[in-house]
Amino acid sequence: MGDAGIATAQALRLHNELHVISITFLYWDHLLTFGDEVQFLWRKTKTRSAYYFFLNRYLACFGNVVITVFQFTAMPISVCPHINLFRQLLLVLTQCIVSVLLTLRIYALYSRRVYLGMLGFAAVLLGLSCWALIGRRGGVPEPNAIGCHIANSRKIGVYTAVPWEALLIYDLVIFVALFHKSLQKRRVFRALRRSNVMLSVLMRDGAIYFVIMTLVNLGNIITFYIAPPLLRGGLSTMASCMSVTMTSRLMLNLHTVDRAGVFSATSRINSSLEFGSGDVELDTLRTRDLEWSAPGPAHVPPSEPE
Repeated sequence: MGDAGIATAQALRLHNELHVISITFLYWDHLLTFGDEVQFLWRKTKTRSAYYFFLNRYLACFGNVVITVFQFTAMPISVCPHINLFRQLLLVLTQCIVSVLLTLRIYALYSRRVYLGMLGFAAVLLGLSCWALIGRRGGVPEPNAIGCHIANSRKIGVYTAVPWEALLIYDLVIFVALFHKSLQKRRVFRALRRSNVMLSVLMRDGAIYFVIMTLVNLGNIITFYIAPPLLRGGLSTMASCMSVTMTSRLMLNLHTVDRAGVFSATSRINSSLEFGSGDVELDTLRTRDLEWSAPGPAHVPPSEPE
């Protein structure tokens, strides 16, 4: 085996390892949070938010099973373009669902004017993404590999990176909007001289959520420009699994305090503060942090024994 063959084998191995790491993260976190899912969604009356949650989580769950089977199964090279198309459609659908769910948070937190503005901005980015992909020729299947692996030229990689770049921009805009709303509510707590420790936790976890998504998406975009042909977009599955997992966590936490889930509005904070109920909206990453913060009278974490 020459140097080119060794480089190809190493690229294929790395691509497979990245895929396994990505789906392991997806399924392991699913197992960790399945108890919360059953408690707060399956055992409750189903709402629109619950059905959106199931669509987000289980499309990625079952879709990646199919992709993984084809990834490690020998098959005719003529089948590869069809498998690659299915993989690309799955990536597009999962990322679109995540973006829709995050946009619904804007709908719940802001006025209709802001929501329509976000939809218009999303339409522009979607049109740009379609322009970059439609009519472009795909990459070349690797003939000496088990499974379906596509080698993309740099030109194809540049065009394929456009949708991910659009997604990164959209995520950043949504993060700024949600963070701005969190700062507004923090000022409300300060003005009323109420404890804002929980809100600080929510802001911290929300920041972690978007920082992780941004870093993974950015890393994936870079691969389209500088990685070898077989590794262009090699972090796409990881970026998709990360975004699906963290969006599922976000929605689970919203459902722990409000059946409306992704449609829960911050106005509930103001009304509940007036009546002293202590309810807060939870846009956080970790469900276990919220077990003592269920709706109802204000809860205070138990003090340490003397």
